[in-house]
Amino acid sequence: MKVLILKPRLDLPFKKFAAALSDTNLPEIRTYWEKFVDTLAQSHRNKNDDVVVVEAPRWQFTNDVVKQYNADRVYVPHTEEDRFKGGETCMYYMQSVFPELFTIDSQGWGGGATFADIKHDTGLDGKDTQPNLIDNTIYDEYKKRIENNQSKFAQPDNGKDFVLDEEFIFVPLQLPHDETIKYHSDVDVPNLVASLCHWSSVSKVPVIFKGHPINRESMEPLKEIIKQYSIDSPIGYVDDIAIHKMLDASAAVYVINSGVGMEAMLHNKPIVSFGRSEYQKFVIPGDICDLDSAWNEAQQSLSYIREYDYKMFFDWYVNKIAYNCNKLDDFS
Repeated sequence: MKVLILKPRLDLPFKKFAAALSDTNLPEIRTYWEKFVDTLAQSHRNKNDDVVVVEAPRWQFTNDVVKQYNADRVYVPHTEEDRFKGGETCMYYMQSVFPELFTIDSQGWGGGATFADIKHDTGLDGKDTQPNLIDNTIYDEYKKRIENNQSKFAQPDNGKDFVLDEEFIFVPLQLPHDETIKYHSDVDVPNLVASLCHWSSVSKVPVIFKGHPINRESMEPLKEIIKQYSIDSPIGYVDDIAIHKMLDASAAVYVINSGVGMEAMLHNKPIVSFGRSEYQKFVIPGDICDLDSAWNEAQQSLSYIREYDYKMFFDWYVNKIAYNCNKLDDFS
């Protein structure tokens, strides 16, 4: 089989007009892309496939490249079939919130992937799943990230805790311009922030937002929305406390479709999601027009049932869906 792997230049941003990166000091998160491509290529070479790796800026990859190489299988990074239109030979790969894990899918990634619609109550393969068939060790292994303050992006290591006398909802903010918002959600970030602030002002349930760690400038308009409500509402904004500290202290976690939703599972928190994601079938679906119902459902959520669902998700996602770039066997 002839295999074409499109590899994005890692010393350049994935978006065309973003600032260039240093080619001598790549962020650690980028190194996993290199490892993924190497492992994927090796897995095919082990099957005696003819493998070609083409490296270029991500935005230069178009379906014309697919036509040019006429390969039997093409791996395309960081996009989806709806936009790339590569056809049935194309598979789309993307990094997850756990940097060593990638997904490969015929349609896309996250909420745009075929596996996003799998219902957990029917089991992994359309059959009933019994508790003793779940690999609990996966969930337990990933929980160690909490102790080590590990997250996809570097977190503050200042020892600060977040303490509030009342139960609060934690909202880790996403980048408003991110593709997962643009393509996998009908709710945008400013609308979610404004809706939650207004609801908090009426319900008096505290809502604490955390800025995204990699683009502080894009948080400024969101901070302005929060500031407008902060006088009369029990809302707040932090950016100097580690994500796991905030998750641990919260009563519930609200996201659109952030990867932090998966991290919140490791804390066994009720999760309300307002967008489409790979974990959407394992959490509470949210409606910004009915935030009372979301909060009521989060409060009524039972810890032992959540933990079972979350363990099921990690077993399914890590063992059945994701590819660990450090494990060649995952690609066989």
